[in-house]
Amino acid sequence: MRRINVMFLLVLLVAVLGAGPRAQEPAPKEAFKAVHLVTLTSTDLATLLTALADMNAAIADAGHPEIRYRLYKVVGKQAGNYDYMWESSWPSGAVYDQVHKSPAFQAATKKHPEMDRLMKNETYNRYVEVTSAKP
Repeated sequence: MRRINVMFLLVLLVAVLGAGPRAQEPAPKEAFKAVHLVTLTSTDLATLLTALADMNAAIADAGHPEIRYRLYKVVGKQAGNYDYMWESSWPSGAVYDQVHKSPAFQAATKKHPEMDRLMKNETYNRYVEVTSAKP
């Protein structure tokens, strides 16, 4: 019985830790960058570019044409496991939330359910600027 309890706890722990970006924390209040690190096949690359184009159109429709998802590829000798990065810069968490809750953005994400597969093994982080303290 004890072994079953330990196995159950391990399965639960894996399920919780494997939740990924869908169970993310609230966006920061200040300006930030959202960065996704992924490994893609050539087919995945075409799929992601199409999805990002639709999401960028939805972001513009939500009133923020200055915000875009941009995709980058590693050049030269690669360090680490990820060969692609897509990023976006947000002026605030409020704008991020407003865009992601907009009907146009929701429709764009529903149009591309394959994004869940592409994001399954990603590393996702949000970064805020670090500034020096003034004397």
